[in-house]
Parts: sequence; structure tokens; C-alpha cells
Amino acid sequence: MISCKSVPENQQITVASGGGFTGVWHEYTLKPDGQILHKASNVDSVEVVKTLSKSKTKKFFKEIEALKLDEKKMDEAGNMSYYVQFSERKKFSHKVQWADKTMPADSVKTFYNTFMELLK
Repeated sequence: MISCKSVPENQQITVASGGGFTGVWHEYTLKPDGQILHKASNVDSVEVVKTLSKSKTKKFFKEIEALKLDEKKMDEAGNMSYYVQFSERKKFSHKVQWADKTMPADSVKTFYNTFMELLK
């Protein structure tokens, strides 16, 4: 799927965190064209926060596929929750969600942290 020359146009990666005192969720979605969009649950608009190079975009899509999120069943919510999701419109959606007390596989946590580092 990802081994092609380009990322399929309907695929996306979403990394998010939310909850806590405010209950606000922040979702960051990487599109195949390299744009990273930010959506806060308390705001109606979406903003482009960064655009990655084609090579860096392909790298993230290869990495998310290698995580095999469809094989990692975890949907734990807590005061503060986090998730990584790989999806392609109605074709598939694989999501791993965890809270501070229930950590995901190290590979998922590393992917989450690496993605969030891009946004700094």
C-alpha cells in the first residue's frame, strides 16, 4: 500500500491528546501532501500548522504502516488521553488510544512523541 511512489490520497495520520481540566482535544492530521492540520475541539476551524517535505511525509506513512495498529487493540480513556490513528476514508481506520496510566506499545509511544516533536 505505502510502498508505491506516493501515499494514497485518502490516507491520513492523526495524532491527538485531550481531556484534563478543560476537556479540549487537539488533533493533528498529516495529509498525503505533507500538510499537518490542527483542529481543537472547542473551535470550528482547522488550520495548517506545518507542511512536510515529500520524503518526510512518506517516511511517516511507512512508519505508521509498520506499527500495524490494526493488531494493537487498545482503547483506554482517562483524565488525559492520547491516540494515534491511521485511516483511509471508509476503507479502514485503526486507532490506539491510551491514558497516562495505561501506556501503549513502545513503538506507538515513540511514533507519537516523534510526531509531536515536529510541531515544536
